[in-house]
Amino acid sequence: MLADFLLVGLLVGWLRRGRLENLSRVRFSFLWLVLLGMVAKFVFLFLELPMATLFHLLSMGMVFLGTLLNLRLAGMPLLALGSLANLLVMAANQGKMPVHVGVARWLGLESLVHSLERGLYPEYVVMGPFSRLPFLGDVLPYFSLLFRRFFVVSIGDYLLGFGVLWFLIHYMGRKENAICRVESPKQSFR
Repeated sequence: MLADFLLVGLLVGWLRRGRLENLSRVRFSFLWLVLLGMVAKFVFLFLELPMATLFHLLSMGMVFLGTLLNLRLAGMPLLALGSLANLLVMAANQGKMPVHVGVARWLGLESLVHSLERGLYPEYVVMGPFSRLPFLGDVLPYFSLLFRRFFVVSIGDYLLGFGVLWFLIHYMGRKENAICRVESPKQSFR
């Protein structure tokens, strides 16, 4: 999903005559924390439970903290809110994102439903009556233009996507070190 928002953000930024090099001028504090959290998100797949669950939640916490430390930047409030929403629902459900099977079936994602019911996804679980914070789980449909198929996503995922979109469009279009000076009119004394 984020790949779609990233692609659209870059395209819109470019159409607005923005430049990629403008992104390198953004003062993003603790960028390493966000990048490390994103990389660590995939490392947990190779770990055994319960260490994998703890590692996954820790990686999500690092992304949240990194976005929180940059709230002054365009798009960061949405990114922070989205990462917090995903972190909360997963922490409340033993490190797994609950997925609404009814929505998945409605979208024709039967293979996803079968895999979920068999417990084949280490980071996802079937949403049930004992799921906590279900409204923050994967309950919303999303059609990916890039992958040309439907997904079931969370409100946190949408917030993350729109945060990335806002960030890219805003900062790609910024002029490099533009300084606006206002000079007072010169008075002539004769």
